[in-house]
Amino acid sequence: MSNPTSDPMSASTVDASASGAPVEHSLLKKGGPDDMLMSVYRKVEKRFAGQLKSHLTNIIGCELAVETASSDLSPFSTWCEAQEADAVYLEYHTGGSAPAIWVRVSRLFLTGCVDCFFGGQFDGESCAQGKLNRSEIGMIDRVANAIGKSLADSWSVVNETAVRYAGYIHDKDDLEMELDDPNVLVSKARIALSGHAIEAIDFVQSIDGLVAIEPQLQRPVSRETNAVDPAWQRSMKDSFEQVYMPVRSVLARPTMDLSQLSRLAVGDILPVSPTDNVPLIVGDRVFAHGSIGEQNGGVAFKIKQFL
Repeated sequence: MSNPTSDPMSASTVDASASGAPVEHSLLKKGGPDDMLMSVYRKVEKRFAGQLKSHLTNIIGCELAVETASSDLSPFSTWCEAQEADAVYLEYHTGGSAPAIWVRVSRLFLTGCVDCFFGGQFDGESCAQGKLNRSEIGMIDRVANAIGKSLADSWSVVNETAVRYAGYIHDKDDLEMELDDPNVLVSKARIALSGHAIEAIDFVQSIDGLVAIEPQLQRPVSRETNAVDPAWQRSMKDSFEQVYMPVRSVLARPTMDLSQLSRLAVGDILPVSPTDNVPLIVGDRVFAHGSIGEQNGGVAFKIKQFL
């Protein structure tokens, strides 16, 4: 696929204060203010193929190859109209207000995933027809989870962000996106399954969505995963020290049959053998061993060994 050009975005900037229309951004215009944003997105695209291969292999259980290329720019409506083959459309969201990310998964690829998952071989041609069957619906959830993880891992190159899967639709006529800019970036993934390569997945990112998350990309991302914030550490220590735990000791655990138990009366004495190995129990775990003694006229527990 070819890289996006500046032609679709060559219209002049509109004065929002004068016309009430949204200001046209310069995304995809080489050298424009948003050129940095596009270069950032290319990093995400480059990483996506490797992540997708890893996560799909884990759920399908067979080797596959994934090949992607840089996005093509297209109006969302044009992309929708071009979808003729049977497919399912997965909806994802990043952040609170950004438009959805749509991922088209071809029915042919979905059928192949089901075949391989149950130990069969994908012939590259056979495809289920009509209403989705139970096996396909179960596979949609697995594939959607793998794609969601791939998206999150890919975006982590430039920004730690959560990717939320919102469900799927089977009819392309139900696809909707409310966009100020009608253009979307469409990246296609060609996947080889059981040696048969097919156009399996379209990854559709709106221009509006990129513009919406752009402020987040300005924040530096810390990669010092092992660094500990001293203030946080002290706060956690203080909080844990205020937690109350039930502490008890058990002198004996005698057993008796039901007839003996039924004859117990007030004043009966149950003998307890002296021991230096009385457990001190915190919650449900033995914390230490010790002995029972006397201190200041009361019963006391003397710790002899921590576990």
